[in-house]
Amino acid sequence: MYKKLVTFLVFSLYAPLAAFSADDPSRARLYMPVSTGVSFSDCTTCGGKASGYAARYVFGFGLGLGVASSKLALTGWPTSSTSANTIDFSVDTGPMMDIGYTFGSDFTFTLGLGVGSSPSSDKSLPGEATYKIEGKSASNTFLGLGYNFGSIEILLALRTIHTTFDESFTMSLLGMEFPYLAETIYDWQTTDIGIGFTF
Repeated sequence: MYKKLVTFLVFSLYAPLAAFSADDPSRARLYMPVSTGVSFSDCTTCGGKASGYAARYVFGFGLGLGVASSKLALTGWPTSSTSANTIDFSVDTGPMMDIGYTFGSDFTFTLGLGVGSSPSSDKSLPGEATYKIEGKSASNTFLGLGYNFGSIEILLALRTIHTTFDESFTMSLLGMEFPYLAETIYDWQTTDIGIGFTF
């Protein structure tokens, strides 16, 4: 029994060391969005542009850990379905913890996902003093390609971002006030380019 326990402990210590000493290099990567994809239903005046970053460390055995953040600036957003007035505002995911896996050595393929819990927005509605917007969750999925030129990597990634908010305000109808609460989802996609350093 004692021998089996010692063997298990030795192996459990050796396995991570063997993995970390793999022949493939470790990588430090940084991505920035260069284009934004966002769709609007029945809104011809709406537009959107994303900014942000993703930074990741990839261990030699392929596991990658990092952080990402994306901010979507929206323009021409209608204040209601019956109003011609529009507003500009932004939606920010806040920091999202990313986890991914990279396949390959010189030519690489990466996939992964990230989650966050602190999205925010500066959205406000004219004339609605009681309007509030509160972030609930943020997430993203990504697919990436890379090519290693010696110690430098050139990277390309497609990222899909999903955020959820609670919006509330008080409506007046026939001299009475009614609370309004709705869950709102903002989704967008980015094409990212990046650079990596292998060592």
